[in-house]
Amino acid sequence: MKTVAISFKVDENIKKEFDRIAYDIGVSTSSLLNILIKRTVRENGIPFDVTASPREFVDKFDEETQREIIKELVIEQGLIPDDSIDIDDVDSYMEGKKHSN
Repeated sequence: MKTVAISFKVDENIKKEFDRIAYDIGVSTSSLLNILIKRTVRENGIPFDVTASPREFVDKFDEETQREIIKELVIEQGLIPDDSIDIDDVDSYMEGKKHSN
């Protein structure tokens, strides 16, 4: 699987809180971001309700998100191969998804 680096700026305190949340649920920051990106692409939108209470978000992971977290951990440890699809062009990917449904 070919991977690319994504770089963006975020408030230092927000990053620290995000890192803490990732640590609390037992994944790396990178794995948590990968979960978010994969679910967003698969669901063609934000895969969770946006709320004003971040702790409620962490406490309410649905079963699918919990499975994704576990899968990312296992892939990260090299215990199973990464079977995710490489997407170089999101527009083309989404167009193909429309025609496959």
